Amino acid sequence: MNLDTPITHIMVTDLLTVETGNALSDVHRVLAKERFHHVPVLENDKLVGIISQADLLRYGLADEEPSSRLDPRTRIADIMRTDLVTVSDRATVAEAAQRLSAGGFHSLPVVDEHGRLHGLVTSTDLIEFLLETPIERPLSADLEQRLEQLERVFKAAKLYPHSGLAASEHARLERAIEAVR
Repeated sequence: MNLDTPITHIMVTDLLTVETGNALSDVHRVLAKERFHHVPVLENDKLVGIISQADLLRYGLADEEPSSRLDPRTRIADIMRTDLVTVSDRATVAEAAQRLSAGGFHSLPVVDEHGRLHGLVTSTDLIEFLLETPIERPLSADLEQRLEQLERVFKAAKLYPHSGLAASEHARLERAIEAVR
């Protein structure tokens, strides 16, 4: 397993982004239809925030059609998270894993030295990498147990976007990740 693999090898680059001035309903429609859970927010081509399905849950906007509760004047900038933890486009898988293991979030925007977004890496991306990378020596019992825990996290992460039960599946994913720590 090569944890020195550049993050650019596993990050997602086909991203849907929004601008700070977009309506929140635009992001809601995208997150409701697509398989991902995080939308980077840009301003003048620089990353300034991120909005996730968890953010929508906090505002009670997670159901399929929240238009009756959504003020059309509400903008992404009103609820996006700006306390971002990012990773450099020169980082390794190990660096990204270390940042994600700090908890509280499930994605890392990958940016260059000018703050321009190049990609996004999620806990699911890291787990897939770890599960697909061959291990070159026999596993200890502890490592075997950790891999089984990671497999449970991976299964929970795969189920999450397709479940239609975002809140309960999100909680299951968080419990599985916490068990790995």
